Amino acid sequence: MAIHFSIAKRGLLPTEEAQQNPQERTPLKNLRPQLECPRTVDAVKFQKSSVRLPSVVPESELMAVLSTMQRIIVHEFAKGNAVTLPGIGTFRPTLKGSIEMADGTFHGKDVRVDGIRFRPDKELLEQVQGLEVEQEPFGYEFRMETAGVEERLAELFSRKQTVTHKDVAMAFEQTLTRGRVAALLRRLVAEGRIKQEGKGAQTQYRLA
Repeated sequence: MAIHFSIAKRGLLPTEEAQQNPQERTPLKNLRPQLECPRTVDAVKFQKSSVRLPSVVPESELMAVLSTMQRIIVHEFAKGNAVTLPGIGTFRPTLKGSIEMADGTFHGKDVRVDGIRFRPDKELLEQVQGLEVEQEPFGYEFRMETAGVEERLAELFSRKQTVTHKDVAMAFEQTLTRGRVAALLRRLVAEGRIKQEGKGAQTQYRLA
């Protein structure tokens, strides 16, 4: 049992040619391993499966604990604290907004909680870093699956009513170049799926 990956090319869009052109040699620095993640597992629902690591804790109790942890995290975040789950890691809120000056004093402008940053527990990270990865690529296509694009954009718009060029780049973990992000946004606008508001540095996008 090992983790599988395919070879991805930074910045490739689903509408572009996926297969490598044998007449062209792509610089190795432009290639990277991309995790082949077959599914997202619900750790509670799958904990009773015979092929999963079994839990001695009933599902209802696990859900109650997770619900309590969620309330604790939100409660502590509201006080500006980070929260550590022993053996799992530390969660802290991230902020977004801008700074302005009024009467010689700095003030925040539309500063708000934007997301959550996670730093894994050291022991957990060491165990994960020790997992085996199959060194033979699952595929040699330079690709980014359309489903992956749709999923990331849907998740992004579920958190924000409007997004910026930078928001989209961060959603793709900065694997898309600025030009590729711009091309993706232009295509979505042309398809009528999102609307563009503003111009230049003030440009934002929202779902149509």
